[in-house]
Amino acid sequence: MSCASGVGSRFGRTGMSRVSACAGALLVFLSGCGGGGSTDTDTDSTGTGRTSTPAPSSSATPTTPTEQRDKLAELSAERMCSLVEPAELREPAFAVGNGQPEEVSFDPPVRGCRFPAEQGSEADDSVLLAAQPDGFDQLGGERLSDFPVAASGTSYANDCTVYSDVTGATLQVVVSEQEAGTEQCEAAERISRLVLDSVAH
Repeated sequence: MSCASGVGSRFGRTGMSRVSACAGALLVFLSGCGGGGSTDTDTDSTGTGRTSTPAPSSSATPTTPTEQRDKLAELSAERMCSLVEPAELREPAFAVGNGQPEEVSFDPPVRGCRFPAEQGSEADDSVLLAAQPDGFDQLGGERLSDFPVAASGTSYANDCTVYSDVTGATLQVVVSEQEAGTEQCEAAERISRLVLDSVAH
């Protein structure tokens, strides 16, 4: 910030417009102003200076603190539907409706939430989140080495699945779409990363 801009914006209401930037007594109070310093200093009601903290970058990806994350093994199917919003699935996969709780399997019991594709898509297109038993992260045929947890993936003609190791369970994400290919498998990986930010691992 230049010296002139600092005087004009910070002290415009205190009559300092008569004093040129960085001259005379102002050097005492604005030390560093002409030295290229990048820290802004505000003055509070007591006249003491305080350093302002820069705002966080808007491009930073928020991360849920570990202690605030849910344990997937303890979540009901209904609660699993709130791990992601339908709008968050549009970009990595496709437009979906609200999540619908379901029992994916009874032996072993597997709870899940299915987000069906919006009307106009194939009837079977969907995104499924499920809580498989602990240790099932090895079900996929391909190990995913660039994941934040142990994970594997597998693909078939109409779907791509990613299994991720989390605390007490295995997160399963399935993207089902007619003639599934590389894009659907990449979508399953991206959605898995998204959900992993909400569950303990």
